[in-house]
Amino acid sequence: MAHQETEEFAQQTTKDALFGTAPLVRGERVWGFLDFSWVMTGLAIATWAFLIGGDVVYFLGLKAGIAAMVLGNAVGLFFVIISVLSNTKYGLEHFTSIRSVFGRHGVKPLIYILNFLVCIGWTGVLAVMFGRAAVNIINHLAGTDYGGDYFLVGVFGFVALAISWVVVVKGPVALKWFNRFAAPLLIAVLLIMVYFIFRETSWAELTAAQPLEPFGIKQVDFMMVVEFALAGAVSWWPAQGNLSRLATTQRSAAWAAIIGLFVVTLVAQTVGLMAALTFADSDPTAWMIPLTGAVLGIAILLFIAFANITTISVQAYQVCVAMRQEGVRFLATMRWDVLITIFLGLAVFLLIKPSLIYDNFFQFLYWIGLGYAPPIGIICVDYFLLRRQKLDLYALYDARKGSPYDYWRGWNIAAYIAIGAGVGTFAALLNPVTLWYSAAFPYTSATFASMIVAMVVYFLLTQLWVKRVGKGGYGGA
Repeated sequence: MAHQETEEFAQQTTKDALFGTAPLVRGERVWGFLDFSWVMTGLAIATWAFLIGGDVVYFLGLKAGIAAMVLGNAVGLFFVIISVLSNTKYGLEHFTSIRSVFGRHGVKPLIYILNFLVCIGWTGVLAVMFGRAAVNIINHLAGTDYGGDYFLVGVFGFVALAISWVVVVKGPVALKWFNRFAAPLLIAVLLIMVYFIFRETSWAELTAAQPLEPFGIKQVDFMMVVEFALAGAVSWWPAQGNLSRLATTQRSAAWAAIIGLFVVTLVAQTVGLMAALTFADSDPTAWMIPLTGAVLGIAILLFIAFANITTISVQAYQVCVAMRQEGVRFLATMRWDVLITIFLGLAVFLLIKPSLIYDNFFQFLYWIGLGYAPPIGIICVDYFLLRRQKLDLYALYDARKGSPYDYWRGWNIAAYIAIGAGVGTFAALLNPVTLWYSAAFPYTSATFASMIVAMVVYFLLTQLWVKRVGKGGYGGA
């Protein structure tokens, strides 16, 4: 009887950790290096990667586009990977771990405003991709000419959200098995697409193809692409944080991210750019069938569309886990399936007019860079320079006044001043709506500059102010 009670308690504890904010111990982590690599690969080859590569065609040709994507992805992903190492080390839910930086209440705007809105946006983009892929298949088979805002796009987008609900409601174990099947097939799809691209055109023709709508200033066009490659990389920050806690070791989490989110992503983005240059169209759902022929094109389009479900599921999982914070009782105790339904249900509103977010995709990425880059920089400075990679686990869950991470009534004012400085820097360099840019932008980027400014401001404020008043658990002045 005692053994049964102990086993039931252990199972409940694991469930609380996988679907909530309790730390995961080593034995509760479900992804080794191979499984985590499949998950990262599944995320990388969903049509969002082809869409980013396709959007490069507006600004750059093939060689310069590849160079810009390599630079942007490398810089962005480097900071993302190191900013979430503590999640794997301690098995911590992402936003719980950064209470050490922003305070117990200070993380809430990042969870319930920033991360929530970004993930709703991503979910909408991916659902619209699914819907447009289905409608393009119908157009080909039925000889129709339905546009990107036709009501069936929204209907099929809703189907994508419904399938994602079935996957994510089962939790990370279902995601693991889904990606074991999907990721290898997605790699095969990439290879097939490369074959057909080079059957259609030559390397010389691809490198000679001109961008569609460049600014005409080489440095500006190059940095625009670096910018949304950077933003695309940093957009994985919350998801990577809440996925990496499920990895068995820090090394396996980091290398799986490098393989999937850097190497495979770059391959997929490059294939997207080559296809966009070939067909002079940035939309992946428009050139799959012309590229490979009717039968194979429809099969690939269907499969890649279904691959979006992986990414939607990951976004839904991480944002709903993050929302179950202590102190927000109705969300912390809400049934998991109900919480997932609410999140995915809100994404349905973006299907009313699909083109609104889909046709402004790279501007959506710029907004992500503006919102995510400063917090990422601050977290890196705090964990590596100020705390020397050590967190107080008890303090993370200590809600008492005056606890080490309480700061000023649960808010780290210095962190929000640094975020403000970073956001202000971004806005001074690039307007994400109009694409107005300053004279310095072609040499600094907006995302990277905002991250560096936030890092410097936070470090100085912490050293000169926060430590001296005994806040933040830094061990005194």
